[in-house]
Amino acid sequence: MKYTSPFILIAIVLSFVGGCKKMPNDGIPFYLEVDSIKLNTNLNKEGLSSHKITDIWVEANAANLGAYELPINFPVLQENDVRFVISAGIEQSGQSGYRIIYPFYNPDTVTLSAVRGEKYKHIPVFTYKSNALFSLVSGFENNGTISNDFTGMAVVSDTNVKYGTACGVVSVNTVDSSKIASSIQTWDLPEGQEIWLEFDYKSEVPFYVGFYGQFSSGGTIRDDILFVTPKATWNHLYVKLSESISSVRADTYSIYFEALRPYGSLGGNLYIDNVKLIHF
Repeated sequence: MKYTSPFILIAIVLSFVGGCKKMPNDGIPFYLEVDSIKLNTNLNKEGLSSHKITDIWVEANAANLGAYELPINFPVLQENDVRFVISAGIEQSGQSGYRIIYPFYNPDTVTLSAVRGEKYKHIPVFTYKSNALFSLVSGFENNGTISNDFTGMAVVSDTNVKYGTACGVVSVNTVDSSKIASSIQTWDLPEGQEIWLEFDYKSEVPFYVGFYGQFSSGGTIRDDILFVTPKATWNHLYVKLSESISSVRADTYSIYFEALRPYGSLGGNLYIDNVKLIHF
């Protein structure tokens, strides 16, 4: 289902209210089709280009045209040199009703010499912003060597792997009610800044993703940020940590995944890959 910003609906209403006011382009738009996008990454610094960009947020010559779910073919009531600024939209924490511009991607820009009535096609290319800081980039392999940045997590190289040659796995069986994998490293994260966790997963069991906050006094606090239901195919999640970390204000932080065995079940596996902890 496509959706548009309230700004577009307001603009349509005002065009009728204006009565005799002439519409731009005599009401004849050109059309821009966007049916796919690309994410380019610096592999060594930013990891693989896995993503789940679901929407684009569009400006044309500084006019806000709103947000569109991909793929989309939308009208534009402008002509001649039209400069588009296209931002990448995501579902925060996998919630389809909470769509935002992802703060770490640069917008794509393109200028068209547009003619009313014509149709144009564009594939936006997004990159990470140069001031985005990657505290963790974990793909479970490094220059062909298997690696693991988590305790409580095994590494597999089998048919379950989608990206590269390895991924992490957390398994629960009939003996376990849950199993936790936590990052080996801890970080002093900047309260008050954007802090997000990206990762790919597929899972036979539900799981929690969250963080531990460690205090210099010796105390530790746990925060379950998100409960995730099983999914049989690989999916990408963007999880915002900013507000919770700002409220905890610990000295250092680590992240974790906790696989859960539903009551009465035999358990199953949680597969994790392309883990990125990003902030400004």
